[in-house]
This record gives sequence, C-alpha cells and structure tokens, in this order.
Amino acid sequence: MKAIILGMIRSLAAASMKLRGCKLGAGSIINGFPAVRRKGDGAIILEDGVTINSARWSNWLGTSGSMMLSAEPRARLVLKRGCGVSASQIIANQSIEIGEDSMVGAGCLICDSDMHEVPLGSGKPVAMAPIKIGRGVFIGARCIILKGVNIGDGAVIGAGSVVTRDVPAGALASGNPAQIRREALR
Repeated sequence: MKAIILGMIRSLAAASMKLRGCKLGAGSIINGFPAVRRKGDGAIILEDGVTINSARWSNWLGTSGSMMLSAEPRARLVLKRGCGVSASQIIANQSIEIGEDSMVGAGCLICDSDMHEVPLGSGKPVAMAPIKIGRGVFIGARCIILKGVNIGDGAVIGAGSVVTRDVPAGALASGNPAQIRREALR
C-alpha cells in the first residue's frame, strides 16, 4: 500500500512540474512537490534518473515544500543524469548546471546572481555569472554556492560551506568562505 501511495504522489508531482514547463527525463523521481518558477523562455531540465527530495519523508534534514527550482527568462537550469537534490533552492538567472551523479544536500542555496544591485539602491546592474558543478560532486547540507563558481568533478564541499571561488576536481573544500582543505588524491 505504501508503494502505491508513493507512486501516486511521485506521478502527481512529476505531472505538476511538467505543467509548469519543466522537462523531466525518464526515471526521474520527484518526492513531494517542489516550488517551480519558470519565467518566459527560461528552461528547467531534469535529465534521466534525477531525484528531487521536497518532502520531509524523503529527507529528514529538509522541510516540506523547501525545494525550489527557478529559471528567469533566457536562463538554463540543468540537472544532469542521475544527480540528486534535497530540499534546496536553485535559482538560475543565467545558467546553472549540476553534473551527472552529483548530490546536493538539504538546505543548500545555489544562485548565479547577487539577486539585487550592490550596493542596494545604486541602480547598478545585478551581477551574474554561470555556475557549473561537475560530475560526481558531493555538496553537504546547508551550503551556499555563489555566482561564477565552477566545482570540478569528484569534489566534496563540507556541510555549511560558502563557496565563493572555484574548487578543483577531486578537492575537499569547507568553511566560510570555503577553503581547499585537501587537494585531489593522485
């Protein structure tokens, strides 16, 4: 009975995302109902086998309804094959790509812009730069990934880190701001 109910919830959640203009690949699993905001020709693409956890029962570190995917006009938000994201906010104003088989822990914020001009009220353009997260990356719970960051394949970001600079492939980074704690093992 539990499997039937979970199957129905997942099907309804996937249908809801498709109705809001998201592209979902085969075998994607949507646990709960993420908030989706897609403006104009902004694209939200989940490739095959992506898992989204947006319900307390799917990841106890998250809170119900805390998963948000957003793409502004002309922006692309792409979750590559097999990646998983739990109860996080991913806001694309230009481009955010999360690589194949990468994992994003609960409560993360991944945003490719400052969201407002700096200093506030100055009238200056909002600073934006694409974010690219490589294959097989692990991002711990409650991390913040800021605009313009590239995280290399197989890197690990410690829980609660604020990533303001690129992280090389295979490295371990943690802290605020995140620092490289260990280079890739050779």
